[in-house]
Amino acid sequence: MINIYQPCGFESLADLYFESCTFVVLIYIYLTAFQTIKSDIFLRFGALSLLFNKIYDLLTEIPFIENYSDHFETLDTVFDDGSLLVSVIFIAIGITRMTKNLVKQSSKDELTGLYNRKKFPEIRLDVFELIYFDLNGLKTVNDTKGHAVGDLMIIRFSQVLKQACLEDEMAFRIGGDEFVVTVEPERANEYINQLYMLLENEAISFSYGIERATKTTFNDALVRSDKAMYAMKTQSKASNVTI
Repeated sequence: MINIYQPCGFESLADLYFESCTFVVLIYIYLTAFQTIKSDIFLRFGALSLLFNKIYDLLTEIPFIENYSDHFETLDTVFDDGSLLVSVIFIAIGITRMTKNLVKQSSKDELTGLYNRKKFPEIRLDVFELIYFDLNGLKTVNDTKGHAVGDLMIIRFSQVLKQACLEDEMAFRIGGDEFVVTVEPERANEYINQLYMLLENEAISFSYGIERATKTTFNDALVRSDKAMYAMKTQSKASNVTI
């Protein structure tokens, strides 16, 4: 049989072509996803290992390199199959880590970094006091000073909420100017006093409602504390009316 690839020195031009195309595609993927890949050491190492594997496959398509590598069977196996296995393992770990981070980020409020409603099922305390907060006057601030100033007000209040939390206590932003905090039993009043101290001399005020709850009664407590907060807010507005 006549070997049509012999004049070129390669056993198979088809193999060389497809190996080259695969390498080009991998380079394109690597460059396109570089900003994402570089943030995770496992993805980065896995991608580089995969590129190395493909470069080695390309080089061993050259007859004299292939013949030379055949003399070092163990090393050839490590470079060929070993680098591919390592790349797959590291990429799998990287994707797993990235997926977990995405899930974690999806449960956080983008503006403040506090938890959002998606984190409610993961409340750490079994029994707790639920405090429902609402900022006073945010709409007025947005209308008179602009939403950028209103956002700064939200961010500052969020910082204080988080600062006052103990290890297992959690702070959530559940709406534009509405927040929920779960604190240890009998600590709600102490927590609120801490907020007043931290916000002393700052033009930030708030209304709140407190309900004792468990994970089972959380939804009912959320509704009741919202009503208690609204009642406090209404009373505050009424007391500020000038006759």
